Amino acid sequence: MDIKIGRHTANYSDDFVVLFIGFRINKLLRVNEWLPVMRAANSMTKNALKLPGQPLLNSQTVWSIDDPRVLFFVQHWRSFDALIAWANDNNLDHKSALKDFFKRTGYNGNVGIWHEAYKLSAGQFETIYANMPRMSLAAAGEYSTLREASRGNDRMGDPKAR
Repeated sequence: MDIKIGRHTANYSDDFVVLFIGFRINKLLRVNEWLPVMRAANSMTKNALKLPGQPLLNSQTVWSIDDPRVLFFVQHWRSFDALIAWANDNNLDHKSALKDFFKRTGYNGNVGIWHEAYKLSAGQFETIYANMPRMSLAAAGEYSTLREASRGNDRMGDPKAR
């Protein structure tokens, strides 16, 4: 990845959704139950990133340090409606993957799944990247150099103060 030296910020001019979605391996030896979840999560993410109109703007995979049995994605979606449409589309893989999960392991406790979705209004967020590659919201939106004197309260809601 190309490292961007210095301080940078990201802007996304429309409302968007941040989704945390992942799973926890509760029983390590039940590989036949958690490996399909891992594969399905990867496949769904790759497929969603390729959809026309790009409803999924960006996805970052995270491995929890606090609980190494937890893997999750931090995703930026174009809108909550786009996320819900994707999740409920019978022609895409989310509905069948969810059905398979509950059939295979959803009620025995061997693997857990979770998600949290947050709607964000344009300008109601702040980002700083120092000596980082373009990632997360910076990969989904505009990426620009940050003025040295900028402060969080100045940047929140005012793209010109960035």
